Amino acid sequence: MTEQPRKLTVAEHDRAWHAIEGAADPDPGTILAAVLHALRIAPPTAADETAAILAKRTA
Repeated sequence: MTEQPRKLTVAEHDRAWHAIEGAADPDPGTILAAVLHALRIAPPTAADETAAILAKRTA
Protein backbone atom coordinates (compact mmCIF):
# COMPACT_ATOMS: atom_id res chain seq x y z
CA MET A 1 0.00 0.00 0.00
CA THR A 2 1.37 3.41 -0.98
CA GLU A 3 1.39 6.08 1.69
CA GLN A 4 -0.28 9.32 0.66
CA PRO A 5 2.02 12.35 0.71
CA ARG A 6 1.39 14.95 3.36
CA LYS A 7 -0.33 18.00 1.94
CA LEU A 8 1.22 21.38 2.69
CA THR A 9 -0.87 23.71 4.76
CA VAL A 10 -1.82 27.04 3.25
CA ALA A 11 0.68 28.75 5.56
CA GLU A 12 3.49 26.34 4.56
CA HIS A 13 2.73 26.85 0.87
CA ASP A 14 2.76 30.62 1.36
CA ARG A 15 6.13 30.50 3.16
CA ALA A 16 7.62 28.27 0.45
CA TRP A 17 6.27 30.49 -2.32
CA HIS A 18 7.77 33.61 -0.75
CA ALA A 19 11.08 31.83 -0.14
CA ILE A 20 11.29 31.02 -3.85
CA GLU A 21 10.30 34.56 -4.86
CA GLY A 22 12.87 36.03 -2.48
CA ALA A 23 15.77 33.75 -3.45
CA ALA A 24 18.63 35.96 -4.57
CA ASP A 25 20.25 33.16 -6.58
CA PRO A 26 18.25 31.04 -9.05
CA ASP A 27 20.49 28.02 -8.33
CA PRO A 28 18.28 25.00 -7.46
CA GLY A 29 20.32 24.28 -4.31
CA THR A 30 19.83 27.84 -3.08
CA ILE A 31 16.11 27.68 -3.75
CA LEU A 32 15.78 24.29 -2.06
CA ALA A 33 17.65 25.58 1.00
CA ALA A 34 15.38 28.65 1.16
CA VAL A 35 12.22 26.54 0.90
CA LEU A 36 13.38 24.05 3.53
CA HIS A 37 14.28 26.94 5.84
CA ALA A 38 10.90 28.61 5.26
CA LEU A 39 9.13 25.34 6.08
CA ARG A 40 11.36 24.78 9.11
CA ILE A 41 12.65 21.47 7.71
CA ALA A 42 16.25 20.52 8.39
CA PRO A 43 18.11 19.14 5.37
CA PRO A 44 20.20 15.99 5.75
CA THR A 45 23.67 16.52 7.13
CA ALA A 46 26.83 15.72 5.20
CA ALA A 47 27.18 12.62 7.39
CA ASP A 48 23.63 11.56 6.43
CA GLU A 49 24.46 12.03 2.74
CA THR A 50 27.66 9.99 3.05
CA ALA A 51 25.88 7.19 4.91
CA ALA A 52 23.17 7.05 2.23
CA ILE A 53 25.76 6.83 -0.55
CA LEU A 54 27.65 4.07 1.26
CA ALA A 55 24.43 2.16 1.94
CA LYS A 56 23.53 2.26 -1.77
CA ARG A 57 26.97 0.90 -2.68
CA THR A 58 26.65 -2.06 -0.33
CA ALA A 59 23.02 -2.86 -1.19
